[in-house]
Amino acid sequence: MKLIYTILLVATSIGCWAKGIRGTVVDEIGQPTPFVNVVLMSDSTFIDGKVTDDTGSFMFENADSTANKVKVSMIGYEDLILPIPADGNFNTLSLRPSSVMLGEVVVKASLPSTRIKGNALVTNVENSVLATTGSANDVLKNVPMLTGGNGNFSVFGRGDAIIYINGRLVRNSSEVGQLASSDIKEVQVVNNPGAQYGADVNAVIKIVTKKPVGEGFSLSAYTDNIYNKWFTTTEQLDLKYRTGGLEIFATGNFSHGKNYDDEYILSTTNGKSVLSMVSEESVSTTKTAISGKIGFNYQFNENHSLGAYYRNDYNRGHHYGYFLNDITENSSLSESSASDLKGWFKALPCNSANIYYNGTVGKFTFDVNGDYMQTKDNDRTYQYEQNQFSDNRNVTTFNTSRNRLFAEKATVSYQLPKGSVLIGEEYTNSRSQNDFQNPEAILISEETDVRESNIGVFAEVSQTFGAFSASAGVRYEHVRSDYYLNNRLADGQSKTYDNFFPSANISYSPGDFRFSLSYSNRTVRPTYQNLNGNYFYVNSILYTRGNPYLVPSKRQDFTAQASWKYITLSAQYSYTKDAIVQVYEPYEDNDRINVFTVTNMPSHKLFSIYANASPQFGIYHPSLSLGMQKQWFDVEYLGQQKKMNSPIFTIQMNNTLTLPHDWFIEASLWWRSHGDWKNWAYTHTLSTVNLRVYKMFLDKSLTVYLGVNDIFNGQIYKANIYSGNVMMQSNVNNHGRNVELTIRYNFNTSKSRYKGTGAGQTEKNRF
Repeated sequence: MKLIYTILLVATSIGCWAKGIRGTVVDEIGQPTPFVNVVLMSDSTFIDGKVTDDTGSFMFENADSTANKVKVSMIGYEDLILPIPADGNFNTLSLRPSSVMLGEVVVKASLPSTRIKGNALVTNVENSVLATTGSANDVLKNVPMLTGGNGNFSVFGRGDAIIYINGRLVRNSSEVGQLASSDIKEVQVVNNPGAQYGADVNAVIKIVTKKPVGEGFSLSAYTDNIYNKWFTTTEQLDLKYRTGGLEIFATGNFSHGKNYDDEYILSTTNGKSVLSMVSEESVSTTKTAISGKIGFNYQFNENHSLGAYYRNDYNRGHHYGYFLNDITENSSLSESSASDLKGWFKALPCNSANIYYNGTVGKFTFDVNGDYMQTKDNDRTYQYEQNQFSDNRNVTTFNTSRNRLFAEKATVSYQLPKGSVLIGEEYTNSRSQNDFQNPEAILISEETDVRESNIGVFAEVSQTFGAFSASAGVRYEHVRSDYYLNNRLADGQSKTYDNFFPSANISYSPGDFRFSLSYSNRTVRPTYQNLNGNYFYVNSILYTRGNPYLVPSKRQDFTAQASWKYITLSAQYSYTKDAIVQVYEPYEDNDRINVFTVTNMPSHKLFSIYANASPQFGIYHPSLSLGMQKQWFDVEYLGQQKKMNSPIFTIQMNNTLTLPHDWFIEASLWWRSHGDWKNWAYTHTLSTVNLRVYKMFLDKSLTVYLGVNDIFNGQIYKANIYSGNVMMQSNVNNHGRNVELTIRYNFNTSKSRYKGTGAGQTEKNRF
């Protein structure tokens, strides 16, 4: 009996020593949280310590037999002290935000400024100089691989991106400017999205804010004023009230301003005769916009939350200008005209709403979203043409567009020991109507109506194996698009598609060095504007229209990324079938009138490479980015295949000086070389140089920014487009040089808890 007892004791001891202790740490919205401290303890005695990885996971493979509990801690959250389960598996541990406001924290160590996490490039903002730049727009301008502004950003080598804030799709670009940089924790750039995103999503920008702390009333207000030739002003007020699990929020925004641009165009048509048109255009646009948003978020407990919001947007304005057109035929002047342009536009209230629920039950996480959007726009233009060689005439156009969208999306994920499985479905139903009228009957008056539905189902699985992690997914979409012309179904323009879109990613992170490879199969659907078959009047020899016969492009993307300390590298290759390209065509076999439209071309190949270095030298924070993209593309011009293969190079440099007493100086440079993009040949370099000084007051609650943008007025676009028998030279001056003053004030700010992820992400961008 004594022998049996001894054997059992030894066996139990060996089993205890061999037992692994594991788990995954998530934040209050269920997102895996890296760099969390996990301490293995025996009562109050320290035994071992770990830090969670990028997936929020931790593991003690051979835990000491005396260990009986773990302590989980992270700044801004309450500590968790829990007994060790019998099997050693904690499954999912949820952190709760600390209710105690922290005083000033001195950060002695920080995460790398940019690192690879799966198929995303993650830029840390919290506790960095980026947190002081002003708004999310200012942050994104400094994030590697991103270019753009005012809520519209593109990813190098990928194109336009959709933006999420805390998992909620941004529907209105102004929302990006409404988010303060000090509220942002990190920015994730996904340049090869997986199956959970729509097949026509080029890239994803995910903004993650800092965790909410505190309760009560909070206020954030700012004013942004730009002087160019005229003033443009934007005013905004954000209000929040939080008590217990309930948060009520409201936002109001007002903007008013004027902008103008000058354009010079020379087009040459080689038909039965050689027609050359010289056009000079100068147009100013005045616009007033008002928006309001109200909503709530209720967190029942750390595992369940529900919320909804309603947003209303209204804008109106007018534009004035003139056109000067000279047309020569075989070198002889045949037509000369001067046109006065007047136009009015009004966007009747745009209504949008979202409702969501997300929750966690055991290892399952649920996320459900419903979205609705409705818009109506009225646009009226009037041109009076004074012709030297023919009769004067009026050209009046009326266009009313109506758009409506309903979308819903639901996902279920299951937490694995070191990974997850996600399945979901998404449905969008949209309608875009256009009623075009030309009383003078110069153009055809038509009504077009595009009705489209998209049913998508998808699945993704991800798993971590030591320093390796991998994910794979597939998405199926059934799309039906019906095209109505003058209230009659046009069978030739109506289409149905059934497609599978696979994706995969593998990454390796042994330490400071991180590497990833990814692949995705995607599509590029034409916008509803591109599908609109109505003709629009520009001048006597130039019209524009869409193409209802367009088919979606199919694209395969391959991406390789690497990061080491403050250096990031990316290389991408894409092959697109049925690429959508802008072209010129004759108007109803009349080679004296050209139509600027879009069509499908057989293929487009693109290779791009990108490098960024973001070191820090004391008070000096530089960031240097170098990029190159080269395409392989042929276009038919004058009966021959013209190769458009010249590469485009870009340089971007941001420099920030952090001075005593909360003073900052920021200088930035962006430059683009000449080169080819599809059938456009950029013939002139493009550049912008910006300088800004800002100062914080009132314990960093008030910030004043003063800057000069595009100091040398380098935003002058010069390009040639080749198509068929037409070559057009374009020279556009946007008058980008301006002085900008921004004042931002925050009172008892608390970050939004809203967790709606949104549905129909790219469908909204097609309107």
